[in-house]
Amino acid sequence: MKTRTENDVRTFNEAIDKCKRPVWLVSSNGTFYNMKSAAEHDTAMAKWVNDANDEMEIFTNSLEDEAVMMGFWKQLHAA
Repeated sequence: MKTRTENDVRTFNEAIDKCKRPVWLVSSNGTFYNMKSAAEHDTAMAKWVNDANDEMEIFTNSLEDEAVMMGFWKQLHAA
């Protein structure tokens, strides 16, 4: 099972906090989680941390937010 480091989780949440509009984490079965929603955030984070196959996707509603999240993904995969 693939897990993310505490630093990965922290920087992911920081990137989400920088976004102005909803950020959607989508599971491999098509379930959408609004990462800006407190009610959905914890469930989505648990699924992302335990996503062994890296099958989850992320979507944003604006180009500015997309740039923020792309910066996070580039940093995550550079490590």
